[in-house]
Amino acid sequence: MAKHIGLFIVALSLLFAATEAMQYDVGDSFGWTTPPNQTFYSDWARPKTFLAGDSLVFKWTGDHTVADVTMEDYNNCTSSSPFTGSPNGTEFMVTLDRPGRRYFICTVDNHCERGQKFSINVEWPFSAQPPSHDNSAPTLSYGVLPAFLSAIAVYYFFTRF
Repeated sequence: MAKHIGLFIVALSLLFAATEAMQYDVGDSFGWTTPPNQTFYSDWARPKTFLAGDSLVFKWTGDHTVADVTMEDYNNCTSSSPFTGSPNGTEFMVTLDRPGRRYFICTVDNHCERGQKFSINVEWPFSAQPPSHDNSAPTLSYGVLPAFLSAIAVYYFFTRF
């Protein structure tokens, strides 16, 4: 019996480890600076899955900003919103506090036009989506609920055999 409880605890710990928030260094070791090409930051973000609760860390040297902007400002490389970071700092963290599309640019000189910008889609961290006002059926994706049910199935399997 103790063996089965131990397996159940291991399964639950894996479940909770899988739901921890991630911290991403924007641009990895390259940092947040004028990129070598216009798609550098989009290419950096594309393979990643960003969840509400994750953080982006912008690190730079020199004169740069971080602005969290609208899609229109992103497309035009302008900023009508307040800056989230300033040229006086060398590191700035943004917590992705809500799901949805987010747009980040540098507003210094022509840095945005040269590719110092990217957009990401922030997803809910759990399989259960927030309530919506449409009548479509909810979809179930891999997340906490399926992992929890899998842990229960593993526990049940090992207690029966």
